Amino acid sequence: MTNRRFRAAAVQTLAELGDFEHNIALATKYTEDAVRQGAELIVFPECMDTGYLFDSPEHCRELAETIPDGPFVSALANLSRKHGVYIASGVTEWDPKREKVFNSGVMFDRKGDVACHYQKQFLATHDQNWFSFGELGSPVVDTDLGRIGLLICFDGRIPEIFRSMAMQGAEVIVDMANFFAMDQADMWGPARAFENGMWLVAATKAGYERSIYYPGGSMICDPHGRVLSKVPYDTHGMAVADVDPDMAADKSIYTANDKIADRRPDTYGIMAMPYDETPVSKVADTPIVPSQSISKIAAVQMHVTGETTADDIFDMIGHAAKLGIKVITLPEYAFSQTWLPGAVEAAAIADSTKDHIAKASAIAKQYGCLIALPTVERAAQGLFVTTFLIGPDGTEIGKYRKTHLSAEERKWAVAGDEYPVFDTPFGRIGVMSGYDAVFPETSRCLGIAAADIVLWPAALREPFERELIAVPRAEDNRVAVVLANRIDCPYPGGSLVIPPTGFPLWDINQAAPRVMQLGAVMPKHIDLAVCRQKQMIPKVDMFANRLVETYAPIVAA
Repeated sequence: MTNRRFRAAAVQTLAELGDFEHNIALATKYTEDAVRQGAELIVFPECMDTGYLFDSPEHCRELAETIPDGPFVSALANLSRKHGVYIASGVTEWDPKREKVFNSGVMFDRKGDVACHYQKQFLATHDQNWFSFGELGSPVVDTDLGRIGLLICFDGRIPEIFRSMAMQGAEVIVDMANFFAMDQADMWGPARAFENGMWLVAATKAGYERSIYYPGGSMICDPHGRVLSKVPYDTHGMAVADVDPDMAADKSIYTANDKIADRRPDTYGIMAMPYDETPVSKVADTPIVPSQSISKIAAVQMHVTGETTADDIFDMIGHAAKLGIKVITLPEYAFSQTWLPGAVEAAAIADSTKDHIAKASAIAKQYGCLIALPTVERAAQGLFVTTFLIGPDGTEIGKYRKTHLSAEERKWAVAGDEYPVFDTPFGRIGVMSGYDAVFPETSRCLGIAAADIVLWPAALREPFERELIAVPRAEDNRVAVVLANRIDCPYPGGSLVIPPTGFPLWDINQAAPRVMQLGAVMPKHIDLAVCRQKQMIPKVDMFANRLVETYAPIVAA
């Protein structure tokens, strides 16, 4: 087998606004340094040719260069040709054919030819002052280094962009960025690498450009989400690491599951629906009464063990309800003594489900709350991993049947095929169960269906499920996520509620240290008005700006 390993370098520096000569000199210096260290792929930050914070649209247009003939890109092409390497950089592009200015990325091959051309899709508030939204989709190209895709900065916050490239067989993602916040580097980059099983080479700036502070965060991540090399914050330099594209072929997770093969594209149709036709577009402009928009929700970290029974669970639910909690979620398989039941135990749980629903109904009616019961349901088709939602009047509001099953569950369970969102007195509620959350499509479908709150009954098996993807599932979709985890699973405890805006600290273990106690109740007040507001920052709507016409790779069977 051919060894395709190569060395990559992600450059962390600072462009000078409007000074092509200075910026070309920087690119030359860092390219020569990277080549001396054996790098064959060298990545520079966003808008490295011109700087970023322009005076006006006219100023931006004046500095914008054409591809491949502009001064900076011509210099990169010459450097690629001279050293026989790949060089990628963000540039300010004037497209004479479209008569638009784009925030673009370009990668040159060893001969100095354009290997890949990308235009930023999700423009930050200030970007929209002078750039047009990208129109080239998410291209992936074959190179002698591997299959490579490009994206720019904020694009990494949009799950579909990474995923679209993953479904085109990308092995390495090049991110040319101007990170404004450390969480973009420390959480979203590794999270996208982990959930897609791809390499990430991300270059960003460090320093001050007018009113902008760039902290840095240039890094190289492997397909498991592990950071192999990173430039310290507030310094200039390079992250250098050896990249093995063949690692991207291994999408395995748990003992016998696959993060790509286990996708359910037949259930993701809503992701390709035009924004104006989606439920989330309908709620965006629907008024909400502030005094009626607060919900107290909680994860109740309680399940059957060798010493606790189903009655103990209902006692704890009752205690939580007495606190005034209006939405209560239990861990996955709460009525099982083991975190991963087999066929016999699953059937026994199903036999008790009717009784458990009756007990939950009595509590819900007594306290006027909603209770989510993750259990096993027996139906004509077989056994389903089902979460029932019992409303404040004691009746069943609806149910969710787990769509993505683990290899062990497939031996006895039937998969569901839809992602319902239910109108309740406490907000619009959806559910993802256990393994579902590994797939960004699950929470994305719920977000597009206008969920305010996503309940996540879980029995976590990987640390990164909580440490990397939990917060993005909330922030990417502007929903509150209620993670209720078991204490006997491979990665136990740590149940919590994540607000739609995330936490002030990016590190979830600092923001919400894991609680390991059986019976712990983790509550939080959620403002539904914040959940309905889907803009990450002004003018940047996490759903309205999506290029759904480019998502065919995601929804294709």
